[in-house]
Amino acid sequence: ANAGELSVTGSAKATYTILSVDGSATDDDAGKGLGIANEFTLGASGELDNGWTWSMNQDIDGATVQDDKSIVLGMGGMGSLKINISDGGLQKNFSSSQSVYGTPVDNGEGGTYTDANDTGAMNTIRYTTPSGLPLSLSASVQYAPGTGLNANASSNSGGTQDAGFEDALEYAVSLTPIEGLNIGASYYDPDDGAVGQQEEGGAYYATYSVGSLSFGYGKSYHATSLDPGDTGTEAYDNTQMSVAFNVNDSLSVSYEDIESEQQDVTASNDVVMDVQSIQASYTVAGMTLS
Repeated sequence: ANAGELSVTGSAKATYTILSVDGSATDDDAGKGLGIANEFTLGASGELDNGWTWSMNQDIDGATVQDDKSIVLGMGGMGSLKINISDGGLQKNFSSSQSVYGTPVDNGEGGTYTDANDTGAMNTIRYTTPSGLPLSLSASVQYAPGTGLNANASSNSGGTQDAGFEDALEYAVSLTPIEGLNIGASYYDPDDGAVGQQEEGGAYYATYSVGSLSFGYGKSYHATSLDPGDTGTEAYDNTQMSVAFNVNDSLSVSYEDIESEQQDVTASNDVVMDVQSIQASYTVAGMTLS
């Protein structure tokens, strides 16, 4: 490779968070949290002699922990190849979200929300189709030769013990059929040896934007690994609906509702959880308040 350019990216983000639940069987009082983002990314990119491109990234966070590494080889009309070290799942679980700050179950009390698993924390190899396909189609397939989590793996580093499955595959697709409409789906398929029900998961979504309004709808599923005679949770069925409105160039507001049904092997034990979130985001100069 020819010499590339090195870059450092990150954000100056401060948060003040209060998490509490009152009046439930499992009261929670996590206290008041004041925090500042503690992660930045080192990146590099360049071009090969044959016109292909390459790029890499390395996250540094927490107590100077180095993790979430990747190298991408851009092969022009043949697509791209990416090697991930605990960086980059393909799941579309929250792709429908129009919330202007973030997904409700990731910002506040998420309860026992459970979503489809994916290969994001594993070390993987991914192929993605080239850009410029009809309907802006993009498809990817990602393979994890081992499911053990090894975020700090370096060259010549051995693997870690598999986390339940020997390997896993994941697929994703997205496209734009008409202007303003985006749809997509993902599917997670680990090598599960269970004989009652094998673990799998997936999601699909649609978003539509018209003028200052944007809408999102999505579904995600997670089937657990079960052998004959097992009891407990059989599957999770999640539904996300959201809408956002740009009041002006500086102010945006949104509403999102997420419903999660925990389906038990015994139907009478099914539980439904609902999370609703109202969010606002205001940008002035280079600062955003959300």
